[in-house]
Amino acid sequence: MDVIAESAKLHSQAWSDQSRFTECLEQAAGLLKQAYESGDTSSLLINNYAAVLLDLHRDFDALELLRLCDPDFSEFCANYAIAVAKAAYDIDLIRHWNQAASKYPKDERAIVAYMDWQGL
Repeated sequence: MDVIAESAKLHSQAWSDQSRFTECLEQAAGLLKQAYESGDTSSLLINNYAAVLLDLHRDFDALELLRLCDPDFSEFCANYAIAVAKAAYDIDLIRHWNQAASKYPKDERAIVAYMDWQGL
């Protein structure tokens, strides 16, 4: 099974069917956690796992996870900025990661967490 594809599908389902939101995100988190604990520490897996955790409001867990590896694509930096904003509101770090997100290439398989920036 392709964990990245399956987790992205579950993430999409969560946002398209609010009645199954938590169920789908928990299922995606479980798949990603299992892959991570089995030794997959790729940036893409960590990014997607962190995005799902952020959408489940496990902000500090997501921030710690993102700190484990260096970003190599835009969505990773965007999730890093979101994690900082939600877990440890540090405006300088938020700006840093938002600027970094504009410099890195995109990865079409990467999930970006939802963030209500206007609500801050």
